[in-house]
Amino acid sequence: MQPLNQDHLQRLKQVCDHYQPESFSEHLAWSTHDTTFLNDLLPLRYTKETLAQVCRHIDHVQTALGRQMLLENPATYLLFEESTYEETDFLDEVVKRSGCGLLLDVNNVFVASTNHNTDPASYLARFPVRHVCEIHLGGHSETEDDLGATLLIDSHDTPVRDPVSALYANVVRRIGPVATLIEWDNDVPDWPVLRAEAQAAQPSSGARHLRHRRRRCRRRSRDFRRA
Repeated sequence: MQPLNQDHLQRLKQVCDHYQPESFSEHLAWSTHDTTFLNDLLPLRYTKETLAQVCRHIDHVQTALGRQMLLENPATYLLFEESTYEETDFLDEVVKRSGCGLLLDVNNVFVASTNHNTDPASYLARFPVRHVCEIHLGGHSETEDDLGATLLIDSHDTPVRDPVSALYANVVRRIGPVATLIEWDNDVPDWPVLRAEAQAAQPSSGARHLRHRRRRCRRRSRDFRRA
């Protein structure tokens, strides 16, 4: 991994300072090599060396921005034989070492689990949800790989699928309401469709719990700024 781009980081700080967003997040992924920018979120090998480098980068970002960062679990399409950590254990260790929070993308869990023929519910059962400050939902597209197996793409161009909604409901029952964002980036429909998606993700109760969780996440970020 190369050092972070200081010019980009400074521009990012200016944006955060100006708009004061509720949270700032980044994916557990990479997208540059030498001077080439790859317009995709590419997977990492989960090793001790990668862990150390990811934590260094997060420390750098949080120090430069003066705020806590949330790290988002990726949608992946391949796995590395060299990995020595499960993804959930890797994320948990990153939080312990860096003090960042987590952004749980439930659609990414379903996409990756389907692509790797694993159980998304088991993944979520191992996920360090106590550190989750935000959740993302979105749609995905379905195709086939070269061998004819189902391949899901995190495309953000369809409604949230029923299995993803069911996983989300289970997460909320487990940890209470969490600030949730519906992602729809391509083939964006008319407002009534988007509004219906947002309403479907609205917990029927637990507003007080949601306010409490938001305050707790804000407090973590303020504590980081003071540190």
